[in-house]
Parts: sequence; C-alpha cells; structure tokens
Amino acid sequence: MIENLLQGSHALDAWLREHLGRPYLAILGIGLVLGIIATIGELGEEISSGSNVVKLLFLAAFQVALLVNQLAQFHDYREERRQRREAKRSAAAAPVDSL
Repeated sequence: MIENLLQGSHALDAWLREHLGRPYLAILGIGLVLGIIATIGELGEEISSGSNVVKLLFLAAFQVALLVNQLAQFHDYREERRQRREAKRSAAAAPVDSL
C-alpha cells in the first residue's frame, strides 16, 4: 500500500512539474515559507505563554528541512531543463551528413 502511495505521489509530482513547471515549484516554496513564518509567530506566542516550545521548535526545524529539500528539487529541475535546452541546441547546430 505504501509503495502504491509513493508511486502515485511520484507520478503526480512528475505530471505537475511537467505541465506547470516553475509555478508549481514556486507555489510549493511559497507555501513552505508561509508555514515557517506562521510557525515562528506561534513560537513567539508559545514562549510568552510558557507552553510546549520544544514541539514548535521541532516543527519549525522540520519545515526548514522541507524548504531545503524543495530548493534542491528546484535546482535539479533547472539543471534538467538547462541540459535539455543544450541538447536541443547542439542537435540543431550539428551538421547533417548527406550521402
């Protein structure tokens, strides 16, 4: 069951990246940043009220890790696009052999 979930998630992510591209990745990144900002706001409230600060610190660290992962995926996406463009340019510039 978990394998099916992972495969479905991967397929959906690949489809969204292919059809939406940068806007999809930007939306994910913005969502993570907004989540981190909200968590930091909650952290300030929790510190002043003396509640469970460790839980919120863990949540903020996890969200930062997700953001780092998202930025790494964005980098990979950009590199893949750059390589595809270079391959197209070199294929277009290659002389055609005539027999």
